[in-house]
Amino acid sequence: MSNQPLVSIIIPTFNRRHIISDAIDSGLAQTHPHCEIIVVDDGSGDDTFCFLQGKYGEQIRLFRQENQGPGIARNRGIAEAGGEFIHFLDADDQLLPENVATCLEVFRQRPQVSVVYSHYQFVAADGTTPQETPPFERFSQDPFCELLAKTGCHILISSSMYRAAALRAVGGFEADTRFRSAEDWDLFLRLARQHKFYGIDQRLVLRRMHGDMLSDDKLRGAWGRLRTVQNARAYGWEACMSADEFDSKEAARHHMLALYLWQQGERRRARQHFEQAMAICPGEARPRRLFWLYTWLLPASAMVWTSRIARVILRR
Repeated sequence: MSNQPLVSIIIPTFNRRHIISDAIDSGLAQTHPHCEIIVVDDGSGDDTFCFLQGKYGEQIRLFRQENQGPGIARNRGIAEAGGEFIHFLDADDQLLPENVATCLEVFRQRPQVSVVYSHYQFVAADGTTPQETPPFERFSQDPFCELLAKTGCHILISSSMYRAAALRAVGGFEADTRFRSAEDWDLFLRLARQHKFYGIDQRLVLRRMHGDMLSDDKLRGAWGRLRTVQNARAYGWEACMSADEFDSKEAARHHMLALYLWQQGERRRARQHFEQAMAICPGEARPRRLFWLYTWLLPASAMVWTSRIARVILRR
């Protein structure tokens, strides 16, 4: 076993006592013989920590912290990890048994690669029933520009494995407790500026799908995507697109955040983000003026049909 590289499988968790055993068991079942399972309890209120202590004992390395979000929980795992390689796994998901071994073979054959990502299979909330899954997307020559061009990250955090040195070189996840969604997109952008990626078109992860996303989740997602685009201004975007294109991208993130804020009744904050979008991208201000006006006059329930009216007016 000593000749096999150690792989640290890091599982952050928050109130997932009812399903986290599936994730941990999938890590323990890897065909690669030299893995450590690191679980970081991010301030759960469902007694996850004591439950896992009693069930797994020394089979896992278990840590607890105040609730700070998944990125900071993963950073704790990175700090504690002893492995040459790190594989993240969300508490909802499961690794297929050959996952780690398959990724390690890519690293062995391609020593210049720092990030290996695979395809995945969506499954229902029961953790087993297959669901429709989008086709695999592989980067071409420039993963940074391809990641930046999207509105989010198409790599699943649970389907990616890293050289630990590369993760530490870019500083891990951003240490901002507000950054609770899209923090993986930000990490991948920073990694892609300096490191090579390689994709495997094999479904090596089961991604558990839940019910409809809550409004708070949508709001966190919109904030995280805006924050990521704003951060990317320091990442060298100029090689990927024009200034106008980048401004349009940031303005669109402000617009989406404004819509979700309006939906939650936060009209003043919604108007602030519509105003920021118009200031960043004046050429696209006309539709946003309509939405800005709507937030003064109409309830949040009007958001859907006002969007349709705006599209009709703008086609004239």
